[in-house]
Amino acid sequence: MSWASELPGELVCKPLGLIALTGLDTTYNAVHKAIWDSFCNNRRSDRVPLQFTVCKADHEYPKCKQKRSSYEWYIPKGILKTYWMHKHLQEVPAVVVVFFDLDWDEPLWKERQMECSTRVEIVRNSLQGRNTKIAVVLIQKNAPLPPGEDMMAAERAVSLCSTCDISAKSLYVLPHTDHLIGYTMRLENAFYEQAQAYYHQEARKVKSHKDFLNKTTHQLLFVRHQFKSAFFNELKQDSHTAIKHYKQAYGYILDLRMHDTNMLEIKTVAGFINYKICRLSFQHNAPLDAIAQFRKHIDFFKLKAGIPELSFEHSAWMSKQFQVFGDLFDEAIKLGLTAIQTQHPGFYFQQAANHAIFRKKLCQGLCMQPEEVKSADEIEEYLGKTDFYGQRKWRQGHQSIEPPDLHKEREGILALQTKERQLDHSWHIIPLLSSAVAQFRKYKSPRMKRFLMVQMGEEYYHAKDHVKALILLNKVMWDYRGERWWKLLTSILETSLKCAYLTAKVQEYVSNCMELIGRYSQCSTNEKIRIQMNLLRVMSHTVPEPEPELDPACVEKANALWAEFRTQPTSFTLEMHGLIPFIEIKACFVHETVSADNKIIVEVCLRVGCPFPVRLSKLLVHFTNQKYNSHCVLTDGRGIDAKSDGGVDSPSDLYLKPEEPRVFSFAFVPCSDDVGEQIEISALAVEMGSESGCSAMLRWTGGGGENILQPVGPAKPVIRPTPSGQPVDWAAFIVNPVV
Repeated sequence: MSWASELPGELVCKPLGLIALTGLDTTYNAVHKAIWDSFCNNRRSDRVPLQFTVCKADHEYPKCKQKRSSYEWYIPKGILKTYWMHKHLQEVPAVVVVFFDLDWDEPLWKERQMECSTRVEIVRNSLQGRNTKIAVVLIQKNAPLPPGEDMMAAERAVSLCSTCDISAKSLYVLPHTDHLIGYTMRLENAFYEQAQAYYHQEARKVKSHKDFLNKTTHQLLFVRHQFKSAFFNELKQDSHTAIKHYKQAYGYILDLRMHDTNMLEIKTVAGFINYKICRLSFQHNAPLDAIAQFRKHIDFFKLKAGIPELSFEHSAWMSKQFQVFGDLFDEAIKLGLTAIQTQHPGFYFQQAANHAIFRKKLCQGLCMQPEEVKSADEIEEYLGKTDFYGQRKWRQGHQSIEPPDLHKEREGILALQTKERQLDHSWHIIPLLSSAVAQFRKYKSPRMKRFLMVQMGEEYYHAKDHVKALILLNKVMWDYRGERWWKLLTSILETSLKCAYLTAKVQEYVSNCMELIGRYSQCSTNEKIRIQMNLLRVMSHTVPEPEPELDPACVEKANALWAEFRTQPTSFTLEMHGLIPFIEIKACFVHETVSADNKIIVEVCLRVGCPFPVRLSKLLVHFTNQKYNSHCVLTDGRGIDAKSDGGVDSPSDLYLKPEEPRVFSFAFVPCSDDVGEQIEISALAVEMGSESGCSAMLRWTGGGGENILQPVGPAKPVIRPTPSGQPVDWAAFIVNPVV
């Protein structure tokens, strides 16, 4: 992808002044290795903010550009060079330190002094034209005497400074003793002061160019120079001056003339500067300033999409802006900032995900012409790194309104579209949604959390990680059932059913089918019929038909999994509490009290709300006293595909027609042990299928009727036995599980 959608590492790292150490042989000299370790290891927060690097004595530093005497005929080719930040962070040191083994009482002093001077001169020549400070550190065996007592040391120090052409403040002594780390930290403080002076000087040098610029042809340079001044002040650890310059740079960005050919470059650099302003505002404990800056940034650029054929780039850029701000906000909270339920990082991660989703839709609309696919070599020719951030490789350095070569422009656009088409967008969207879910969970916004989890599940489905999609969707369905969001629930169930089919998860597949063919499902009648037929196939131990609109390759893999399902019997239990299935059940004791010599009568009412009749294989009533369980079992051995016998329903015929409730009665004599005690129904269960093939036991707690829509109520009035052959009023059948 282009530079627009990513922030370079040089931008997001904390800028630290660079100190180059030369003259240390860290491979073969143990003393030098110990000195290097004392500088680079264990860099705690109480040590000065510097980074160190070891260089050879003759190391070639980046050449300094020839100083420009006038900008009169100069036309800038871009805003910010891609190499500039890296150069000043990793390659151009603020201070070069020349380490040299030399004691004050060295017998061959003059020869060693000349050798040291030569090393310094080599470094000075390699830094020609740069303001980098040079320091010399003498590595000595013994600790120095107190000032004024060692006259030889004082004389030779003056001589060495003169020979090396350095000031006395740039000459240091490092005794290699037991207190090495103490001496090292004192040296660090001295180097830090010199580094600050260097970066202050560099910032002033950039600022001095302003007098030579005009706002007609040098608009880009106003932005560039303010950015450079800010960056040098960050290296100097002066963040307050840095943010002032970043804000000035951002103001100049908004004044630039914008058109399709330079829009990406402007947005890219604007994103960089906005990041710096927001980050420093959070560091300065000014979160409202950061939020205000970000809103201003988004409001200004949200409609500046640039080239229409590449509008997915704009969505990628917008997504990145929200994601980065969310990360900054979250980091500030971890460091002590307090957020509130209506203003926290979750909202920014959610917006980042929304823009990423819109990016995917734009890609599907713009990049799906198979006859216009570019090869990898052609893509490489038109994409890749550029000299300036945000520019197109095929027209670098051009700031004109019209592209210089229309053919190359078209080919470059096709290369970008091909590259975008190769991207699996779901794996960009899922982490953003996951971050948003974590934030909304933290700030106790359950509905937003559930909504985002549904989106995550759908993205996992699109990413072909169907197992994770199934797990996520199953987590949120309970709440949508409870709040009666039937349309949303139906949509989630349809996606879940596809995932269950593609992973051959039989239990989840059966459960989803049962809900989708029920009366509360928003599926069409034809769709319910199709799903019920698939449910009957699974319960008959055969393979269901594929769900619509599935990837053929995924279906082929699913077929292999379903083939394994047929090789051995499958049985499972579904807890129906909390589900909204197509089958409903109620049970009651017909009499409120029963004498010891009379039979207890239990009635069970069953109703189905699916398009076609259903045959169950068993009906069971379970009691708290398990001795009665065997008296309340009804078995229908006709098989799930058997038709009704016709005429009056047989007591053992568990054939249920849609919206025609049926009542089944059981009678048994109470045990003598239960005289004076309560008998309670603990659970109801029906079985579909057969144990030799696929068997699903559907289980309700208590007397049924207490699904998520109808909570259990208090004790119910006495029910009269339902006359055989008479129609049953479902609503009038009262649940009464205790006698």
